[in-house]
Order: sequence, then C-alpha cells, then structure tokens
Amino acid sequence: MESPQKALTHIPHEPGVYLYRNAEGQVIYVGKARDLLNRVRQYFRRDDALGSKTKNLVAEIASIETIPTTSEFDALLLEAKLIHTYLPKYNAAVRDDKSPLYAVFTLSETYPRLLLVRKGEVPLYEKGRRNAIYGPFQSGYTLRMTLRHLRHIVPYCTQKERRGTSCFYTHLGLCDPCPSVIVHMNEEPRVQATKRYRINMLRLRALFEGKTRWLASEYESEMRHLAKIREYEQAARIRERLKALNSLSSHRYDPQVYLDHSAQDIYDEELEELLRIMKRYYPTLTRLTRIECYDISHLSGTHTVGSMVVLESGKPEKAAYRRFRVKRVRGISDVASLAEVLKRRLKHSEWPYPDFLLVDGGKPQVATAVAILSERRQVKGSPPSIPIAGLAKREEELIIPKAESGFVTLRLPLSGRAIKVVQRIRDEAHRFAVSYHTLLRQKAFLGTIQRSHEVSAAGISLQ
Repeated sequence: MESPQKALTHIPHEPGVYLYRNAEGQVIYVGKARDLLNRVRQYFRRDDALGSKTKNLVAEIASIETIPTTSEFDALLLEAKLIHTYLPKYNAAVRDDKSPLYAVFTLSETYPRLLLVRKGEVPLYEKGRRNAIYGPFQSGYTLRMTLRHLRHIVPYCTQKERRGTSCFYTHLGLCDPCPSVIVHMNEEPRVQATKRYRINMLRLRALFEGKTRWLASEYESEMRHLAKIREYEQAARIRERLKALNSLSSHRYDPQVYLDHSAQDIYDEELEELLRIMKRYYPTLTRLTRIECYDISHLSGTHTVGSMVVLESGKPEKAAYRRFRVKRVRGISDVASLAEVLKRRLKHSEWPYPDFLLVDGGKPQVATAVAILSERRQVKGSPPSIPIAGLAKREEELIIPKAESGFVTLRLPLSGRAIKVVQRIRDEAHRFAVSYHTLLRQKAFLGTIQRSHEVSAAGISLQ
C-alpha cells in the first residue's frame, strides 16, 4: 500500500483491479480497469470533472493498492470477489442510478436460467440451496456485453416464456437445446436433452468461477469422441465453441489466483510451458525473456504496413513496439512485405534481439523469415541464430522449420497455457498493424479531400 502520489508513479498500463483505502487501512472502494494507470489517474487529474460523491471518495483516499490481471474479464471477476469480501462503502455511494448486479444461476429449477438481479432481489434466490450467485458486478453494461460473448462458448436460453417452440437464438446456435422444445419431447429424448441443457448451465457457471482450462479440456474430450463416432458436424460445432473460448479467454484465470499469486507468476508459468514445448525443436533455447511477433496489414495491396510487437517476460512491452511502412513492394504480397520489414528490423542492432521470433502466417512466411535471418548472419555483427515459428490462424497451429528441410506442424493444447502466449502476441501484432494501416488510409482520404477543395477553389478564382 502506498500514498496516491507515489503509487501513480509506477502503476502499470495493464488490466486489473484497484483498491482505495482510508487512513485506517479500510478498503473504501474497489474498481476494475482495462488500463490501471489511466483509470486511477482520472481520479486525481481534474477536480472539476468529478461528481460530488466521487470528490468525497477522493478526499478519503490515503493509499492505493493495485492487482494486475492478464485480462479485463479476470478483472471483472476479481472486482466482484473483492467487493463481496470488503463491502466498501463507496462502491454503492458513488453510483447515482441503481445498485450493482448479481448473476444468479437457478440450478434448483429443472431448466436453470441465468438471471441478472439487483441486491434487494438476491434473498429470493438464496432460499434455493442449489442456486449459484455471483457478484456484485459494478458495471451492468460490461456484464451484459460479456454474457453476449459467453453464449458463443456455452449456449443457453434467455426466453422468459417457454411456449413449445424453439426461441430465435436456437437458429443461431446460441440456445442448444432449447427448453421450450425439450418440454414437449417424449420421455427418453427429453431426459437426455434435459441433461445436456443442465450440463451447459454448469459449464457456464464454471466460466464465472474462472475454470476455463477445465472447460477447454471438456470440449477437447467431447470433440475427439464425436469425431471418433463420425459425428463430424457436431464435432465441428464443439470446435467452434472451443475456438471462441480460447479467443475470449486466451489469458483468463480463477480470480482467486490473483489473490494467491501475482500476474507475473502466471506469465512465468505460461512461458515455462511454452519453453518446454519449443525445446523439443530448438534444444539450445534456454529462455523466452523477449519474444517478437510480426504482422502485415493492407487493403488490396494499398497502404501496406508491418508491425513488430514485443513481449518482455510474457507482458506487452509497448515502448519496444515498432511499425513499418512497406515501401518497395507493389501489389498484394504478404511474404515480400514481411521480408522487407524483417530486413529493416535486423539493421537495427541497437534493438535487443529476441529469444524467439513469431510471424503471423504459415509456411511461406516462416520460410521467408528463415531465409532473411540466414542471409543476415553472413554480415558482420549479425544476430545470433533465433528460433522461428509461424502461427496459422485457421487451426491455431505453430509452423516450425526443420533443421534439414521441411516443416513441423504443431498444435498446442488449447486447454494449456503455452498457447496463451502466442495468441496474446499474435493478437497484439494484428491490432498494432491494423491501427497503423487505418491511420494511413485516413490520412490519404483527408489528403484527397483537401486537394479536391484546392482544385475547386482554384477553379472558382479563375472564373
């Protein structure tokens, strides 16, 4: 715990939870943030922008404690857990509208529902001993948006009245099986469908408890079983849910983890698992302190750009990010564009070389990266031999070059931790490249408008 002024000097730009304490050390407010530093700093920058209740809160803050997490959803779950533990007085006082929301799983019902209820309604559901209640959640908007994503991972029904016809979301695959249909089935299929629906609700509850690795393992086992009995269409549906789970929860953990360990401990465990796997193909690889990833972005070959993003000890090191405007490639060629970007990057010997280099793409991109590094090693002051891999988006496969020739295609376990590292850096590289490409397109568009105005003005003056 530190004074607000001192804490602001080293709060990280990471998702997480912040706790404000008063002079007696009591927690008076708990909040979550996508970017801890930016969020906390808002409380102390402009006094005129704060409401009266928030001013009272700020006046009582004697120290700040932050708990970084690896994702915003982890922060959402951890915030709810800490509010439930400490019952901070300002978590209710600073809100001007309604009380926080609770997520209730009505497991005492034959066909459980997921309900969002206010504090005063919670006692109604506490009577059902099998019901599960999570919260309070400060942001109703964030909670509802999260639930929209979760339906793509675990389908469930939100229909208020069950009239015997399948609900709208059934046709989108977001309610399967639909209770409205189940109740009108014959006895044997109804029993099986009811069991499937209850399993779905238990899986959804597991997400609220941070048990994503367990759910990923369940889906992997189910997918293999369906493929074994040649139920390929159902197996494909499970595969899509598994992909959605990994996309949404590429770095999500049980909120209790952050109370027992630091976020850095989690990053270290992810890196250790990835290192163990990669040492099979690169025996001399001893560490993964610095990882670089490259991505190319363009629109039909125009405004082509490349991005370089960096993970230091598993965390994004944004000060080391670099962007490149591709100058020598004409038309659509991701491979040639990547080659230009890598050549320009390797000329900067003042930048630390990575322990592991990842490119967004398949065999052509990996072969290009290998060739560029091999060519560069002939130059004096060249980089050391750097392990290389590509990440193919379609099946989340790692493409690793063999020492002699050819490639190894490796599927990292989707329920494991190693894949979280490569997904995190790949997504960052894509985001950074797209943002730069969009910026160049906007500048070009504004330049076109300006020239058009200049031509129009010149035409008017000539008349």
